[in-house]
Amino acid sequence: MSTVDQAPRGGATRGRDGARAVIVTADDFGLSREANAGILRAHREGVLTAASLMVAGAARDEAAALARENPALDVGLHLVVCMGGSVLGPARLRGLVDAAGRFGDNPVGAGMRYFFSRRARAPLRDEIRAQIDTHLELVGRLAHIDGHLNFHVHPAIADILLELCAEYRVPCMRLPREPVLTTLRLARDHLPRKLIEAIIFRSLSRRTRRMMAARGIRTNDWLFGLHQSGHLSAGYLLGVIHRLRPGLTELYFHPAADIGAQPPSLAAWREVELLTDPRIRAALDGAGARLTNFAELARA
Repeated sequence: MSTVDQAPRGGATRGRDGARAVIVTADDFGLSREANAGILRAHREGVLTAASLMVAGAARDEAAALARENPALDVGLHLVVCMGGSVLGPARLRGLVDAAGRFGDNPVGAGMRYFFSRRARAPLRDEIRAQIDTHLELVGRLAHIDGHLNFHVHPAIADILLELCAEYRVPCMRLPREPVLTTLRLARDHLPRKLIEAIIFRSLSRRTRRMMAARGIRTNDWLFGLHQSGHLSAGYLLGVIHRLRPGLTELYFHPAADIGAQPPSLAAWREVELLTDPRIRAALDGAGARLTNFAELARA
């Protein structure tokens, strides 16, 4: 096995019995009514077990109501510090957001600024705390946190977030470390991008994992959804399921349904179809994979 595909040490559920558990997560809950509708359908009719809420999203109140109506759906926080809205707004985050309270749309620029600007740390801490508080007010529970564009493992963000996870007793967090060789065996498109992503997120995840272990925060052993995001297909997903390894694997998606207003992207619509495809559930059953979520992991 390549070192790129080795399991994270101190993972969540790897055991000697070879058991396989799968969390199926939808990011961007609350982004739009289309995203909410796609997530709800994927949960009620398909294999979706978890969602991640954008607490400053345009449809966050509807998403929170749906979370309360569907307690089996584990709703965590989708932390936003780039390409999305803030909770505190420009008065508290001057220079980090625009006049409408939105973070910038350039991930590289935002990442560099957060890393080198110590002046940004205090307002970022206030915003991350505000997002956690807002999530708890809206949903009433918080078992896991991940990040929009996986910014939660950025060194400056992870340092703040992990301290707050310990303070708020958030038990789980995603590690975006995908076995890139498995993905490339199934889909060789966008090869340079995937390799660059693998190098970046493997390094960031290694650092974050050490900090999580020191605080007793649990995570996934494996993950898919990073390198093939926006290009998922039934063939790819079935191939991943066929290759599931012992331990806890998170599969994450960005589904959205057409509800007659603003049509979602074709990729998002297809992900709803994938998550409700009977072949996917049958493949999970055939692989001996147990569907679970982070809330259940925290209770175990």
